[in-house]
Amino acid sequence: MTGVADFKKVLGRFYEETLGIYVHVPFCRARCRFCAFYMESLREDRVQAFMDGLAQELRLYASDLELHKMPVQTIYFGGGTPTALAPRQLACILNDIRYWFAVEEDAEISIEAHPGTVSPAGLETLRQSGFTRLSVGAQSFDQNELRDLGGRAFGAAVRQAVSWARSAGFTNISLDLMYGFPRQSIESWQRTLDEALALSPAHLSCYAYTLEEGSPFHREMMQGKGSAPDQEFQLILEDEAVNRLVAAGFERYEISNYCRAGYECRHNMRYWHVLPYLGFGPSAQSSLGHVRFGNVADLESYADSLKRETLPLDEVRSLSPDQEDRERMVWGLRTLSGVPVRV
Repeated sequence: MTGVADFKKVLGRFYEETLGIYVHVPFCRARCRFCAFYMESLREDRVQAFMDGLAQELRLYASDLELHKMPVQTIYFGGGTPTALAPRQLACILNDIRYWFAVEEDAEISIEAHPGTVSPAGLETLRQSGFTRLSVGAQSFDQNELRDLGGRAFGAAVRQAVSWARSAGFTNISLDLMYGFPRQSIESWQRTLDEALALSPAHLSCYAYTLEEGSPFHREMMQGKGSAPDQEFQLILEDEAVNRLVAAGFERYEISNYCRAGYECRHNMRYWHVLPYLGFGPSAQSSLGHVRFGNVADLESYADSLKRETLPLDEVRSLSPDQEDRERMVWGLRTLSGVPVRV
């Protein structure tokens, strides 16, 4: 854990003009078998500890670290499952961010949603409170695959969630899909892509399955019950996605992301262009100037630290100019725009 005054010295003067904010909501109703992210089970006492800690963390960064004047262009609620919280709780967090930070009027404000945790009234509350972009975790439209992945809602729930979101006023809707996981076929992936396109989203993310250490799939493989991803097969599925989505009018603007014209995820573009962002919540990561830092991945430690008015940091790194250049190269090469060539 780090005192505010000490961290202020490490950070130094910070001159970038704009800021992105990421909020990590660690709660899930169940863990998906491919997931190794930090998560917490949904319990009222844990949720209250998170809400109290988050409110304090926002205040410390905005007031004590004097970042309140930086124009906030993007806000992203990820997890975990942000929509596991009540809509009023999510609206309260967004209001706190607006209170402490200079959120621009046209800011992109995204939230990830599990289709089994949304309702018409809840989505209306989110839209009215200021959320502008909804990212729905579909992963697949094949029921057998969804059972294998664990914790997923069926395709009918995804279609219903998208319909409710549109009725609530969301026009910027994204779907998350996954390919190359165990027992998936080319034919089922083609059907998933077609089902996704039929919903007319503004944005699609197609992520190659990776075997994350600590995930249920990884534990199964270590026990001899599963296998590592077939990279050659994943390339075939990736080509299928590129061909189908480009033919449908989408632009592939990043390795895993496709959009209709003007619907790039502005928040994620900050990561790939190495623009400053602050992460709030347990395990959240941040990047300001030459400093990279992350919060402790434990809700109890996170909340206790903030009660003592100390930052819940687990890691702080200062990059050299050469390291910053390499970082920009690695992230920039993920995008269609690439990396500027220095003459």
